[in-house]
Amino acid sequence: MGIVVSGAEKYKDELLDRSLLFICADKHMRVTAVEAAFYDKNFLHLTGLKVHKNPPIPAADFFRRCIAHRLSPSDFDFSDDGTTHLKLEILPKVLNKSLSAHMLGDCGSVRPKLYTEKLVGGEKACVGLVTDALTGSYVPNTVLKEDIRDNVAECLRVIAVYRKELYEEKYAELTFRAKKTDWDRVIYPEAYGYLPVPKG
Repeated sequence: MGIVVSGAEKYKDELLDRSLLFICADKHMRVTAVEAAFYDKNFLHLTGLKVHKNPPIPAADFFRRCIAHRLSPSDFDFSDDGTTHLKLEILPKVLNKSLSAHMLGDCGSVRPKLYTEKLVGGEKACVGLVTDALTGSYVPNTVLKEDIRDNVAECLRVIAVYRKELYEEKYAELTFRAKKTDWDRVIYPEAYGYLPVPKG
């Protein structure tokens, strides 16, 4: 249970009520951007835990209980398919201000139980993103202890990640910049043209 609580605290410190902007490039240096927002209700889905239904614990309440150190083993169960342990093992490594993202792609997994739209991550772990019905923005919905390249149809390289508070209009904080990038060839999408392209 300690790993769940510490994961919630890390989520709160690094991602809660913030948005990440992933700037991606293909092999021809065509640049695209994907944004993801992080709310309190999203944390539960990253753990793989199943909350008890009687009475039901809303996902946002589950997160608040973690932060307040009021989470009880009687509040949840582990998933029957054994994935909870894998998710909890990798969770501390991806809950940071860039999600440890080096690649991004549309989910092309043939596994019927994996429902997510995009994956962002690297060779050892990735985070799934789906469209939130209320906000229309991408939000996290799963964590996989797998190579992202085994689950996406085409991989784009993440060359930069920016972070901002949800209420802020523009990004300013650069949290990741890829090495060995020809920044002179990089042109950001028009919506993010206000961001200075990293140099060197």
